[in-house]
This record gives sequence, C-alpha cells and structure tokens, in this order.
Amino acid sequence: TTTTTTSTTTSTTRSTSTALAASRRDVMASTTAFGLAAILGGPQLASAGSTPPTPEELDRVRAGYAKIKNLLDNFEKETTVCKENGGECKRDADAIRRALGLRSTTDPLFQIEKVFGKVKNMDVDPDKIEDFFQATEDWNTAINMSNSMAFISQFGEYNPGGGKDEVLKYLEESRRQVVLAEQALVVIMDTIGIKP
Repeated sequence: TTTTTTSTTTSTTRSTSTALAASRRDVMASTTAFGLAAILGGPQLASAGSTPPTPEELDRVRAGYAKIKNLLDNFEKETTVCKENGGECKRDADAIRRALGLRSTTDPLFQIEKVFGKVKNMDVDPDKIEDFFQATEDWNTAINMSNSMAFISQFGEYNPGGGKDEVLKYLEESRRQVVLAEQALVVIMDTIGIKP
C-alpha cells in the first residue's frame, strides 16, 4: 500500500511538474510574442492592422528622409524667410516642422509612426529588433523636442528678455534634435531595408 501511494504521489508530482513546465512555456511564449508585438507596434499597435507597410508608405519614409537631409544640409537657407521685393528677412522654424511631418497631412512623414507600427508584419532580421525599438523611441523623443524648440523659437523675439539671439538659440536646439531624428531614421530604414 505504501509503495502504491508513493508511486501515485510520484506520478502526480511528475504530472503537476510537467503541467507547470508546459504552463510556464505557454506563458513565456505568449509574453515573448506580446513583447515583440509591443516592441514593433508601440502605441500604434491597435491601429496598425495586420499588413506590412505598402510600397507607397515605404516611399514616404524615403522621401521624408530626403527632406530631413535637405533641411540639415541647407539649414540657414531653409529656416530663413524674406519678404517680397528685397524686404526684411527673418529666421523661421516652419521648415523644421514641415520636414518632420508636423505641418500638413501631405508631408511625407505625417503620422509616420503608424507605418513604423506595421513593421511587426514584416520579415525583420531578429538581430535588428532591439536597435529598431530603440530607434523608434529616439525618433519620437527627438521629434517632440524639436517641435517644442521650433515652436518656442517663433516667439523668442517677443518674449521678455528675448530677441533675435533667443530665436537663434532655440532654432539651433531644434536643429540638434533633427540631427538625432535623422540618425534614428537611418536605423529604422536599415531595419526595413531602405537605403538612405
């Protein structure tokens, strides 16, 4: 009787251990799948759908990168606006916000985060996933900071203690953030197979 009880207890213990191990595997698999979806989907996960980015959406990324490069290569020219007929010129941050997709629905990078969210449906190199995740975070941070600095620069001349120097200071800070955004976009493009 003791032998039977011991055998039954051992069998039950093994079954329980096997069930727990299987349960842990299921949980780990689910957690990993959810984590990967969150990494590649981020806040746009719910609205990104189950399709990869279209060729047109990938073209938007490429065109947006070209706009950012042009802005950085010609920053002073792009952020200077002159009145007609040789009138007064002043620095203006609007070009920064246009290049980053923050001014119009027709800007290539307008709500580009939704396209990044669709990357989870692509055949992505697993070795690049962590870098992609970091790059999308860096992108969002740089975009928000650049937009804030660009906005503040527009009022720098009129604030108490302000003037043209204040405008230039905030424009330069906005430019630095655009550089960071451009670097992040290069990593994102590498993940999805787009050449700069």
